[in-house]
Amino acid sequence: GIVSIMTLTVLAYERYIRVVHAKVIDFSWSWRAITYIWIYSLAWTGAPLLGWNRYTLEIHGLGCSVDWKSKDPNDTSFVLLFFLGCLVVPVGIMAYCYGHILYAVRMTVQVVKLLKYEKKVAKMCFLMISTFLICWMPYAVVSLLVTYGYSNLVTPTVAIIPSFFAKSSTAYNPVIYIFMSRKV
Repeated sequence: GIVSIMTLTVLAYERYIRVVHAKVIDFSWSWRAITYIWIYSLAWTGAPLLGWNRYTLEIHGLGCSVDWKSKDPNDTSFVLLFFLGCLVVPVGIMAYCYGHILYAVRMTVQVVKLLKYEKKVAKMCFLMISTFLICWMPYAVVSLLVTYGYSNLVTPTVAIIPSFFAKSSTAYNPVIYIFMSRKV
């Protein structure tokens, strides 16, 4: 049981390091962690064999465990520290690690949403700018032709179409916004 909870604790910590701190755990770190897990577990399970509490049959008689019932201060201190070191602290570490992982993931999701939104806004702005340029470029060309002495090429009919087209550009931005924004 101690090996299991400590393995889960180390896995939570490893996930925390990878996700929150973006660090990669190498193979030697993993072997050291496994070694520490087993040493930690052997220390706690060996303590009753060395006199700090003891092993007794459980109430159902099918297995043995530490003596939970003893009122001896030596035994109760073991049970208290065993409870803290093999349940409370590991669960606390797991809660801390996974809490920070969930927070980091939530922030990442929000950043991704923000990036998607900004990408969409950028597309919309690009379309608005393109539409503006498409509408105004013919008018600019006609204006430059007149400015530089080629007014004979610009008939009233030729001049009116780019003028109306350019002035209509203000109507296109709201239309583009309506079709590209879900909020509208």
